[in-house]
Amino acid sequence: MADNEVQRVSAPEETCRNCGAALNSAYCGQCGQRALDRDERRFGHLLRDAFGVLTNLDGRAWRTFIALLFRPGQLSRDYIAGRRIFWLSPIAVFLLANLLFFLSPPITDFTLQFEDQVTGEVILMANEGQTISPQLETLLRGWRGQVYSPLASELVKGRVEARDAAARAENPPTGSYSVSSYRDAYNAVSSETGKLLIGLHIPFMALALAALFPGRRLLFADHFVAALHMFSFFIIAQQLLMLPLRIANGLTDASWVSAGFSYLILAGLLVFAAYMVIAIRAIYAAAWWRTALSSVALIAALLAIHLLIYRPVQFLVIHILI
Repeated sequence: MADNEVQRVSAPEETCRNCGAALNSAYCGQCGQRALDRDERRFGHLLRDAFGVLTNLDGRAWRTFIALLFRPGQLSRDYIAGRRIFWLSPIAVFLLANLLFFLSPPITDFTLQFEDQVTGEVILMANEGQTISPQLETLLRGWRGQVYSPLASELVKGRVEARDAAARAENPPTGSYSVSSYRDAYNAVSSETGKLLIGLHIPFMALALAALFPGRRLLFADHFVAALHMFSFFIIAQQLLMLPLRIANGLTDASWVSAGFSYLILAGLLVFAAYMVIAIRAIYAAAWWRTALSSVALIAALLAIHLLIYRPVQFLVIHILI
């Protein structure tokens, strides 16, 4: 049966492979799919097809991302107005931006390690037996971490205590489980988990936009589209800004390279703030003074979302996973 299937694909098409309708031209009159020919089963066609998509500057993907980067607000404004055929969908834009982010080296503020999530007391417990300077030990004993770090630390200690008891019961001579074991397991998955959860910012960003611009006959989905586009720009812009330093970091271990990452993160935030002002002006047609104030409020809301929602959710998800 498989051989017959291959023979039918290799032979001239008489019926549509998608819907089974009779073919009278190169395209099916029923569903619109193009008739297959023999060469389209070959690997070379697959490569040519991929190359054509990547090099077709008139394609929707290229047009969409050029507009996203250099014409703030146009994609959202057109989507809300119903002009959609020339652009990728907002969800597709975000998923592609998120794929770029997922494949790139982590940005520390979005992929927090164990030490960034707990109190100094638990950090000391994770480093028990290691040499720590008196100054650092004093600093860590007074370090309370994030707003939620005391609660996170209690969850860690409870988990470690339970697993240590289970390990000792199962293997009394050598069984044990320590805070350092938990830390190692946490850090092993923190980067990927943080990247997968980055989209958590978007619905709350959309809520903030809805609160800032009420009474404009816009649905929540319209604000969600604006949030998708603006946050997609933020993800891509951060990666593009850091690319030169990442290349330099692979070529040299000079201290200025490490210091440069902090400055570039700040530069990225400033670029995002300017982009947000122009995008909000284009999408909501607000006066410049209101646009500027709304942008400041939106940045403050994003910071609160990041600190009070994204970070604790990231910890809880990893805590459950490990």
